[in-house]
Amino acid sequence: MKSYLDAAATIPMRKEALQAYMETAEQAYGNTQSLHDAGTKASDYVDSCRRILGKLLHARPEGFYFTGSASEGNQLAIRSVLKGRPGHCRKIISTSLEHASVLAVLHELEKEGYTVEYVPVDEFGNLNRKEFELAVDEQTALVIMQHVNSEMGAIQDIAYCSAYAKRYDVPLHSDMVQGLGKMPVNISDSGVASAVFSAHKIGGPKSVGIVFVDPSIHWQSVYEGTVHQNGFRAGTIDVPGIVSATIAVKIAIEEQPGNFNNAQDLQSYLLEHLPGEVIPAGDPSAKSPFIQGLLLPHVEGQWMMLECNRHQIAISTGTACKIGAGEAMSAMLAMGIASDVARKFIRISFHPGTTEENLIDFLDVLNKTLQPTEPSL
Repeated sequence: MKSYLDAAATIPMRKEALQAYMETAEQAYGNTQSLHDAGTKASDYVDSCRRILGKLLHARPEGFYFTGSASEGNQLAIRSVLKGRPGHCRKIISTSLEHASVLAVLHELEKEGYTVEYVPVDEFGNLNRKEFELAVDEQTALVIMQHVNSEMGAIQDIAYCSAYAKRYDVPLHSDMVQGLGKMPVNISDSGVASAVFSAHKIGGPKSVGIVFVDPSIHWQSVYEGTVHQNGFRAGTIDVPGIVSATIAVKIAIEEQPGNFNNAQDLQSYLLEHLPGEVIPAGDPSAKSPFIQGLLLPHVEGQWMMLECNRHQIAISTGTACKIGAGEAMSAMLAMGIASDVARKFIRISFHPGTTEENLIDFLDVLNKTLQPTEPSL
């Protein structure tokens, strides 16, 4: 692609992560459940990754588990924590801004007898704290609160939400995928019971989701008979993928301050040069600068995405996990944006390699597309 502006969906693998994958695949090929030396070596690699992640993310190492994706991680973490909750707690508190993988499991849980309350947000995607506090009570089984929204970058105060929920001994699960490597992440300070991260959003492999479940809380395995990872997830552990993901996390955290400053500069340039009729979604002073949701005046978002692609510019109309199925629409409606306006939504998102030149390419196509055409005589 000439200009890749869909970093919230995925970014290329870092060379260091790719090298770590290949080396580990050669050296630690054993099954971590096997009792021979090859199995022990593989298990030692994974334990080492847990210790590294514990230091980087400020959490107990034994609380880390690995899945095939962050989407799977969200579903397993939510269901595992819920299975450990008292039977009379059947209410879940969340918002309509959650990732598709979370919204999907919430809809499933409603069919299974849980009540899900979606707390309203304001026009910038910020949680209504008064309504949140009214919603949480002794009947609440779980609070689910995304750290950074994947459509327009609204940031929720996870520490506040988890602290308030703890007044009623309610655990909080957070999808922290879009925050890792982009802003400081401290699991201990956030107070979450469980959290999920994605390797491929920060230059790791697409085969690894990183899950943290606080060892001090009670949870139960979703699938009976599961022996791997203390019963959290069935299946042989992807040791090379986990090592590669850990290397990507380490580098992303080291680069985070510089990348954040670069993203802020890009956001400022974008907002300064946007056509006047294009409306940015969210509050630029308070949201993640890495994600830019834009509402177009008279062009469908899908059409603009295809037009950009024709010019070798990658943008999106929302998260790739539920493209065309309404997740961006759900977020926009929650923020009070009418459905016909929400259909004109597009998203661009930045990674460490994004430059002003990439934005210039995009803005050139955007301006030309939005210019009124002269009627033919």
